[in-house]
Amino acid sequence: MKFITKILFILIFTLTIQSYGQFKFSGEVSQEYFNSSIFLSIVDNYKQGDLFLTEKIIQEVEIDSLGYFEFKGDFLDSESKFYKIYVDRCNSDVTDYNHLLKHCSNSNYQIFIANNNDSIHFPLNDLNQMFCSFNYSRIQNVATFKIDSIQEVLLHNLHEAKSDEQRRIIYKNYNLELQRFSSALDEPLAELYTYQLYTDESSFSRPYYLKDLETSDYYERLLLKLEKSYPNTSYLNQYENDIARDRLLFAKNKVDTKYLIIVILLVISVSINFVLIRKKKPKGTKIKYREVLSSQELKVFELMKQDLTNKEIAERLFVSISTIKSHINNIYSKLKISSRKDIVKFK
Repeated sequence: MKFITKILFILIFTLTIQSYGQFKFSGEVSQEYFNSSIFLSIVDNYKQGDLFLTEKIIQEVEIDSLGYFEFKGDFLDSESKFYKIYVDRCNSDVTDYNHLLKHCSNSNYQIFIANNNDSIHFPLNDLNQMFCSFNYSRIQNVATFKIDSIQEVLLHNLHEAKSDEQRRIIYKNYNLELQRFSSALDEPLAELYTYQLYTDESSFSRPYYLKDLETSDYYERLLLKLEKSYPNTSYLNQYENDIARDRLLFAKNKVDTKYLIIVILLVISVSINFVLIRKKKPKGTKIKYREVLSSQELKVFELMKQDLTNKEIAERLFVSISTIKSHINNIYSKLKISSRKDIVKFK
């Protein structure tokens, strides 16, 4: 009896040891991927989840003739991280140029949150679609999938929106919904996944995010959560850097806009003053012609004021017509006038 008890104890102990600290990620793929390789990789940069990086692959397995695959072991971190399952129709050799140049057609992948103790199964759904349903050990495992679903609704509604104001309202409402949903999961990585969706440089929502960053305390609260749950990790460091950079960028844009407004107002002010000065500027009326004209030019000018012709002025002064013309040109220049009509301004 004691012998049997010992055997049972050893078996239970062995099974416990084997089951503890083991991960298992399995699933089925559609027929075009049968007998292909499928890869499990770690995502330590939350902005590179859509990239196939060969250096991040941690396990490769073969999909069998029925489309089943399974990753398992006990070498993952006990701390949750982002992982990705990736499959495509390229050559199974990950050094193949199609992989490296990201030219693989019909690729499929799923990002999820897991640790060394998690079990997740990805069955085909009723439409024979991959990675559209989960059997999971923790709700956090499927956070990225649920967040993507909310994001798809957001993108659809934004596409249907008819104005910028409609898009602003839709973004604000769905952004709050994404934040509330991911916060309720009690998993900072879920919130971080949400964060990267609407803050990407190419995202339509980035301008709204930058404005929100100035007034909302949500981003500070997320930082505190990451510091508590994931200290000394690449996720925390990257998030801190991103927040600091975006705040600096927003502040710089505000300063640039402020100076641009000042410059525009200055230009407008100078232009208005210039116009007003030109309107008020006397057009020869304040020039004291008796002080600027020579004695001979004064004689010619006085005769011009009497409406005498050039010939008549020349006969009066006993000089040639060409001399009179020369005097008149000098008069125009000194008095800043261009014709005889302007002479009436001088009394």
